[in-house]
Amino acid sequence: MDMEVSVESLSESFGFLVSPDFVKAIEAAHARSPDNPHRGLDKFGLELGGPLYAFVGGDSAQSLRCPQMPPEFFPFAFRRTRPAVYIGFLVDHPSQEGSPNTTYAICVPEHPERSGVVARNEQELFRWLGAHLDDLDALGITRRSNAYDPEEVKSARNSMVTYQTADRMGVVVPEENSPLALLHPEMRSILIEQRDPARVRQAGFAAIKVNAPGATLALARDITWFLGHREHWYQLAIELYVEAYASLKRPLLTRIVRREWVRLFGNKGE
Repeated sequence: MDMEVSVESLSESFGFLVSPDFVKAIEAAHARSPDNPHRGLDKFGLELGGPLYAFVGGDSAQSLRCPQMPPEFFPFAFRRTRPAVYIGFLVDHPSQEGSPNTTYAICVPEHPERSGVVARNEQELFRWLGAHLDDLDALGITRRSNAYDPEEVKSARNSMVTYQTADRMGVVVPEENSPLALLHPEMRSILIEQRDPARVRQAGFAAIKVNAPGATLALARDITWFLGHREHWYQLAIELYVEAYASLKRPLLTRIVRREWVRLFGNKGE
């Protein structure tokens, strides 16, 4: 490994506190494939990368993010299939303080039926992966086994979520009085489908004015999922993200959306 694996070094790489069990998982991946540690999860058809590149190496140091991903999703493993499959942390409020982050999710762009939270800790993550060993191409949120119950995971996540989102990961924010037009995914979808950026922007900033940044964040997340691959819509989502994250005091997520804009589209609009 180029860098020593520890809670401190991995937390620094991701930008938030990880658990000792995640460190053990990365060490185990290295032990399984010491010559190519990025392939230490080959058993599950996965390759490690992204923030783990400095620890496990690989073919490329590039980001694993794609335009449809929410900023709260931090991919560190992927499956080279069509569609591509990404596994990562889902962190609603990234911080180096407090409890380690142990929520894991799958993101399959354009396939919401396969996307969402899959585990609440490392042991559950590997039980979820184990449930797919007979069909790795089916990696998603519904497969169960004697050791893994997806409904239990889904129920636990839903109990925390304030707004359901098109990416199936949800937004977690303090209780707020949401504008009716942004309350449900169906309503936000109708607004976005009208393809009127000015109207969408107005709705997002109106929610900020009535102290409902979570609604603005949910709208930005839905824009990202449906239209993140289109430059002017991605830029609108960033405007909304920046306002929402400022209100919610989530600076790491603000830095991520700004960095991704530059990575995907250059310095245009900066």
